[in-house]
Amino acid sequence: MIDGIDKFKIIDCHIHLGNLAYLNMPSGTDEKIIEILRKNGVDRAVFSHHGSLSTVEAGFDMLFEVLDKYRDFLYAYLVFNPNHGRFFLDRIKQHIQNTGILGIKIHPSWHQCYPQSEGYKDFWEYTSKNGIVVLTHSWNPNVANKVQKYSDPFFFEEIARKFPEQKIILAHAGGRGQYFYKVIDILRRNENMYVDFAGDTFLPFIIDRYVAEIGSERILFGTDMPWIDVRYHISNILHADISEKDRHNIFHLNAERLFDIKL
Repeated sequence: MIDGIDKFKIIDCHIHLGNLAYLNMPSGTDEKIIEILRKNGVDRAVFSHHGSLSTVEAGFDMLFEVLDKYRDFLYAYLVFNPNHGRFFLDRIKQHIQNTGILGIKIHPSWHQCYPQSEGYKDFWEYTSKNGIVVLTHSWNPNVANKVQKYSDPFFFEEIARKFPEQKIILAHAGGRGQYFYKVIDILRRNENMYVDFAGDTFLPFIIDRYVAEIGSERILFGTDMPWIDVRYHISNILHADISEKDRHNIFHLNAERLFDIKL
């Protein structure tokens, strides 16, 4: 366990479980991922299932099989795929009251559908009306991977303004380059938007900058395990030039408040 982590509770709000047919990750089994998280001081984790992102019907069964097996450690996000919107929304309505479900994950780049398009219209109306937290992939559109154009953080600002009661978490904080800083301005303008730094967000002092600019109350701890080692993200918070109160907010208190859970 990392030195200094034992005095903090930790909720990892952004991990993935389940296999991907075209990708092999070291320590990528569900059991091993959970073992690594626990070993490094994580108390609870919220996952989306790779199968839910990459399949239609089978993904729901895969998710609940894992969730039921590890309910002492896991919460989950259902996934919405706008390319099969009616089916996914019906299944979401069927399962959203499950006590292990904390919100819904969307990935506009994976599904290649703009979040303000017709494919998401009924989804946003439903989630905003019912107070459902949405975690979304967000990324700088000006990168070599052109499908990232679907996840421009500014699209979600449009949605946050149209549905001011909708809580939106911008995963990866814009992902690359100047978008890390553009997201600060987006959060400053929209109190219903949150952020995590899950994934390969290797930018020195970015946590310090966010806390100084907008405070720590809307920053969630997320890793993107197994895509990125949990130890990097824990160390990033431990060594940031922020207060102990800020660290507690980021590691667990913000998630407890947003999702109405208690460790």
